Amino acid sequence: NPQPSTPTPTAIPNLQKQPIIQLQQSATKSTKRHRIQVQVVSLNDLKIAEGSEVAVGQIISDRTDERQSLEAERDQINNSIKQLSIPASQLAELPPPNFAVEEAAIAQLKNELYLLESRPSQVQGETFFRFKDENLNKLLEAEKLEKVAVRVQESANNQVKLAESKAKLAGQLNSAVAALNKAKSNYQYQQYEHSLNLVRQQSEFQRQQYQVASLVGKKQEIEGKLREITQIKSPVAGKVRRIKNLGQKDRQINLEVVIDVKQS
Repeated sequence: NPQPSTPTPTAIPNLQKQPIIQLQQSATKSTKRHRIQVQVVSLNDLKIAEGSEVAVGQIISDRTDERQSLEAERDQINNSIKQLSIPASQLAELPPPNFAVEEAAIAQLKNELYLLESRPSQVQGETFFRFKDENLNKLLEAEKLEKVAVRVQESANNQVKLAESKAKLAGQLNSAVAALNKAKSNYQYQQYEHSLNLVRQQSEFQRQQYQVASLVGKKQEIEGKLREITQIKSPVAGKVRRIKNLGQKDRQINLEVVIDVKQS
């Protein structure tokens, strides 16, 4: 007996595949990702890790160590600027010369010397009476000679004393003139020292001004670097999917942070 033929199952495969396609479409979900590029000096500046959850406004990176170092350097520069800006005490003016004491001593000695030189240098001779009688004149000759001798001796003594007084006054006058010249020389030296001190003070002031200008420029440079150091905060909420190293330039490490955004 012939067996009945089995019908060909042409529509069954299509019926089996249809549910699978529908399941794949229902399991597929679209994920929104947000990418943030940050620059750090050290990986410690990165405040998140792969797989961590982040909220809106949460800090992603902050170069804390570099900021603190720059701020400390800026504060030190500010202190240096304050110290250099303290005005230095002004150099007192040199008083006018005064040689009144020395000049008065010279004038007094000159006057004493003039008075001394005006005194007579010899004792005036005595006029003796002469008798007409030669015998009487001979009797009195010895007495006259004795008186003349006394007068000559007194004159000689007076001349010696006068010469000694003149020499003494002349020496004192020379000393007084030397004292005046020394006083003038000392004042000239004081003027020279004063001019040198003025030059030194001006040079020191210019040096301080140069240092202040240099420090101000360095401070501005630091403040510019501080402005570049900003906290990077997450603008979205989600989960950190990946942190990718984009390379390093100088001391800066470039990173890309990929966040899977939470769907509301």
